[in-house]
Amino acid sequence: MTDKVVDFASRKQVHTEKRKEARVEALRRAFRQARGETEVAAPAKRKKRSRKKK
Repeated sequence: MTDKVVDFASRKQVHTEKRKEARVEALRRAFRQARGETEVAAPAKRKKRSRKKK
């Protein structure tokens, strides 16, 4: 029965960290825009070509 214990605090921490990072990135974008800097386009992630298995 102890196998089914879920630690909600650790699961929640992951989501709160992502939210904080998104908020910080939004602020950075806003400051860059206010200063008149142009956004440098991030390099596109290259997708690996996957072969379909038959």
